[in-house]
Amino acid sequence: MLGINLNLPIKYKYASLRFFKSEEKHVTRFCEDNVLLLVYDGTLKFSENGKQIEVNKGEYYVQKKNCFQGGEIPSNAPKYLYIHFDGEWADSDDVLPYFGKFDYLIFKELIEQIDNSSHQNEPYSVMQYLMLKLMLSLRVTLRKNGIINDIVLFIENNLQKISSLSVICSEFHYSKNYVIRIFNKEFGISPIQYVNQVKINKAKYLLETTSKQLSEIANECGYLDYPYFYKRFIKQTGISPQAWRKQKHQNPFIT
Repeated sequence: MLGINLNLPIKYKYASLRFFKSEEKHVTRFCEDNVLLLVYDGTLKFSENGKQIEVNKGEYYVQKKNCFQGGEIPSNAPKYLYIHFDGEWADSDDVLPYFGKFDYLIFKELIEQIDNSSHQNEPYSVMQYLMLKLMLSLRVTLRKNGIINDIVLFIENNLQKISSLSVICSEFHYSKNYVIRIFNKEFGISPIQYVNQVKINKAKYLLETTSKQLSEIANECGYLDYPYFYKRFIKQTGISPQAWRKQKHQNPFIT
């Protein structure tokens, strides 16, 4: 699972609530920080290294440091908390996933406390504590839905053996319709779409961090048929694995 590494130091920088006016656009800039966004009303729209991002009411998103933000499209009057921080990314179980959902009523008090404390110039140690409390609370909340999290964990740990929805259903003894329904409710996509996203994200991670052959990476991500992996990668990224690796080495900020 891709997200903020919870085994390495995470350092608070600054935070505030932000309310957009109707048709207001996100700022265009190069952002050197990781930014945690918790949207509790409306929809925040922006681009990240050219990729369009939407964060809807009840969703959080972690924007990766050293990226180019764009405000080409007006947002839908979002209200949200943003926190700038320094931290490292990882693809493992011990992370705060870069995207998820939260219940605003549960987090309302903590969100307001962070905003108030930041504007009252509370000591750094206080802000650091509040930020980590928020991050860990988000992670715990995500893990409360035992069924979906168990399936997600199974997918991430068994990419090589998941060739169809039947593999998942057989493992958990659920019907296909039930698994499809809970994935659509939680992520807005089908289980197989989710599996393919995880596979391609892992492939990108391996392309960036290793010198493994493309066929080896495809196999490790669960694609025994390299041509099929090649087609899936292009469909999701718009370029070939070779081109993506080359661009990533030339420009680490592409996604």
